[in-house]
Amino acid sequence: MSKLQFSIGMISWKGYDSLENSLNSYEKNGLLSLTNKKFICLPEYTNEGIKLAKYFKFKPILLKENIGVLGHLKKLVNNMPNGSILLLENDLELIENKETTYNQIKISIDLLYKYEAIQVRLRNRFNPGEPFVGIKKYKQFWSNNFLSNLKRIIRPVKAKKLIGNSMYVYENPEKYHPDLIEKLHDGFFLVSSEIINWTNQSILVDRDKYLDIIIKKADESNIQRGPGGFKNVEMELNISWWRKKQFNVIVAPGLLTHKRLSYRGY
Repeated sequence: MSKLQFSIGMISWKGYDSLENSLNSYEKNGLLSLTNKKFICLPEYTNEGIKLAKYFKFKPILLKENIGVLGHLKKLVNNMPNGSILLLENDLELIENKETTYNQIKISIDLLYKYEAIQVRLRNRFNPGEPFVGIKKYKQFWSNNFLSNLKRIIRPVKAKKLIGNSMYVYENPEKYHPDLIEKLHDGFFLVSSEIINWTNQSILVDRDKYLDIIIKKADESNIQRGPGGFKNVEMELNISWWRKKQFNVIVAPGLLTHKRLSYRGY
């Protein structure tokens, strides 16, 4: 497979067993061969983390302290080159083969810029891993029963912002929400941030747009509800600002599943 124009960026706070499993899956399924630009941020690093980074040819960004997800992402992305970047956490296993991986990354890069999207989501639609509460929340509001119908009437704003989760429920979600979900090609969909939340997991973004819009907004937020009281970007972005901006979001068939192998304190 030929190289593609993107970088890989990872963060790994502890959890080196999960990290090693994920990196092995990336090597096995061809992701690591698609670019030479690979970076990993290691807060509270140990020799084990450094050895894994070097073995898989990642440039380590070493932090003595845990400064929270937002802090880690800022350090990571500011040390990465311009252009498209694939952002991953240490417990995201690649579950598709080399050909599928290559094709989805290539198409994702093209669509990211064609639609000026804020992110391309690459968590697998039908094997997202646990926890994944979006499916349950969607069904609470959009099942065909009296209680769901009532919830949509009482809380229409809440109901609307959950529509994007239909992507993880139906093979053809555009048939259930034709006015809000556009089917593109090869299993990719275009939606607005009005109906789908921001996620940190398994995303392709443009580096400068990510820093100038997403990281800047999370930095400005007064919300501090993440693990250890640190900001984590997802909570800071789950606000009306995100929905009102109506950013373009691309949802891919997905390459990765969440698979954490050990407890890290939260």
